[in-house]
Amino acid sequence: MIDLVQANKNLWQEVMDGAGDIRHCFNCGTCISVCPAAEGNPPLLIRRLVRMVLLGLEEELIDDETAWACVSCNQCMEVCPQGVKPFEVGLAIRRWQCRQDVTYIPPSLPELFETGHTQPVHKVGVLRKSVGLEEKPPSVVTDQESMERFHQMLNETEIIKSAPDMFGE
Repeated sequence: MIDLVQANKNLWQEVMDGAGDIRHCFNCGTCISVCPAAEGNPPLLIRRLVRMVLLGLEEELIDDETAWACVSCNQCMEVCPQGVKPFEVGLAIRRWQCRQDVTYIPPSLPELFETGHTQPVHKVGVLRKSVGLEEKPPSVVTDQESMERFHQMLNETEIIKSAPDMFGE
């Protein structure tokens, strides 16, 4: 049972921090209907995140990692009938989570460090080939020297220095 008496009524303002008014969302699900990450495990359901924010469910929101599953395709922005800007909502939630805990390590960061991508683009070779593309995308995934430079750059960041065990370097 959710105790709304304990809820933070101003959470939506804290999360959005001037990035927009999400109170216009009426939970229609149009954003989810076009979202490739909505098929993930766990699924990215922006409308669920919007409800958590609007209901002021801080504890639940701080522990929810699904906003980090966004692939930045922006399809949700194009179809939202209320102009809520779901992609911006996801980014705002990410920023808010990081502000709540300066030691917070986004769940996609270890994969970014390992592969150079936040999404498993290196695992879709058969699909890429079926549409006439090279099996491996042209990126740090296929260029060892670039990947080494990428790791050197990331190793200089505070977040990587603070959790070296997590990044295998």
